[in-house]
Amino acid sequence: MIASALLVMAAGSRLFAHGAYHDVVKEIEGKLAVTPDDAALHYRLAEAHAGHEEWLLCLDEIATVEGLAPGEHPTGYLRGWALQIGGKEKEAKEALDAFLRDSPDHPQALAVRGRVRMKLGDTEGAAADLGKALQQHPDPESDFIVEVAEARVAAQDPVAAIRALDDGLIRFGPMPPLLLVALKVETQTKAWDAALSRIDALQKSAPRPEPWMAKRAALFATAGRVADARAAWTALRDRLLALPNLERGTPQNLQLLKEARQALGESAPEPVVAPPSPSP
Repeated sequence: MIASALLVMAAGSRLFAHGAYHDVVKEIEGKLAVTPDDAALHYRLAEAHAGHEEWLLCLDEIATVEGLAPGEHPTGYLRGWALQIGGKEKEAKEALDAFLRDSPDHPQALAVRGRVRMKLGDTEGAAADLGKALQQHPDPESDFIVEVAEARVAAQDPVAAIRALDDGLIRFGPMPPLLLVALKVETQTKAWDAALSRIDALQKSAPRPEPWMAKRAALFATAGRVADARAAWTALRDRLLALPNLERGTPQNLQLLKEARQALGESAPEPVVAPPSPSP
């Protein structure tokens, strides 16, 4: 069964794989063949179409629902979502505004209107809607938390962006997508120590530490902490030189070694060239 609860904060994205969508549609249409005037089934079908970004089919089903059972289903939200999928932001906002006047805490409708407002250039309104949607939703996904944080940044509110990300990190643990956005925001706002802590967390979960050692050294340099930057570049260089030849010789590690040596003002050693073999 496709209930409204399944339309989580991914509203507006594809909720169904290609096969799953057609299976769901086939199931619902089979039931409608028996009870064609079942408004709840038509609403479920509209949801399925919206989840697969078939916005025109969704609007057709919404019209059927409203004809069969006016006022019984949240068609205003679904219409706004469908119009947003179709790129009709102004019409989508009108539908969502009307729906939210009666259901001001509906998290999915708030999320969709937030995206619509972002496309219309209303970054403050978008951040407010998305932030409220995050507060109202009992189980938001991590990618929605990233979306809220990015909206807060667009609205010139980095403090609220970091607050949303930190809440997400408490909920989900040190997920790289959340840490990366936090690192970006804190670098932009020159919160150097906080940014360094994000690098430390990212390094712990990375398959190899060397790229994050380089980012740490570069961040020290950007922050004007010359001695710390030099120590970090030195640690990276020494680690790379201590690796076995095959490990050190990967393109990534060779590039990191080059960056470390350049930052330390060192010249790369000249390659050893064997003398030509004597002629017989």
